[in-house]
Amino acid sequence: MKKFRITPISGRTAVLASGGLDSSVLLADLARRGRHVFPVYVRSGLKWERAELSMVRKFIRALEGGRIEPIAVLALPMADVAAGHWSITGRNVPGFAAALSSNYIPGRNLILLAKAAVYCARNRIGELAMASLASNPFPDARPQFLRAMERAIALGVGLNLRITTPFAAMSKSDVIRRGRAMRLDLTLSCARPRGGIHCGRCTKCAERIEGFAAANVPDPTRYARRRSSIHVEH
Repeated sequence: MKKFRITPISGRTAVLASGGLDSSVLLADLARRGRHVFPVYVRSGLKWERAELSMVRKFIRALEGGRIEPIAVLALPMADVAAGHWSITGRNVPGFAAALSSNYIPGRNLILLAKAAVYCARNRIGELAMASLASNPFPDARPQFLRAMERAIALGVGLNLRITTPFAAMSKSDVIRRGRAMRLDLTLSCARPRGGIHCGRCTKCAERIEGFAAANVPDPTRYARRRSSIHVEH
């Protein structure tokens, strides 16, 4: 229906910013390419959110150049439907040698995209970027799912929102090489951090350590306990 249509403002891009290495490099890269960037962080009750949010704010403050808005912190609590999950409780976190697929949080991209889509509609933003990589094994990162979300948003919200994944053909090491001149020490990829310090024992830390080693870039990350680089199963 025509009267409910929302016309985006040209040049605006929202970025799902988790404070992790991939999404931080993505938002900086888009800003330097001339996009007007709106970082979005969605709090849903995960154990590591306070540390992530602190880190992404530091990373944005350290950036020079480009138009980046202050990060929008949205809330969509999930502890009621995810009670007992390791991401909520912090117990039985997938270990260093676990497969990347063990990091799966059911419905994660569904809730992130749904909440961010409403934010985009309110702010007349026509693009929503997320930093999925080629190694992402999860069903809600598939192109079919993202195109279905676009159609649902257009039908239900009246916004033709493009959901883009600029790093979808890239590996972790590719992203690290792209962002090697950035403050990668101000990114956080850990399931059980303490402040800004990575545990060095979870699957997320393993992927990070592997990425720096494969990129042949010095790792500036602070780890509570540094493990040797190993191959992580997908």
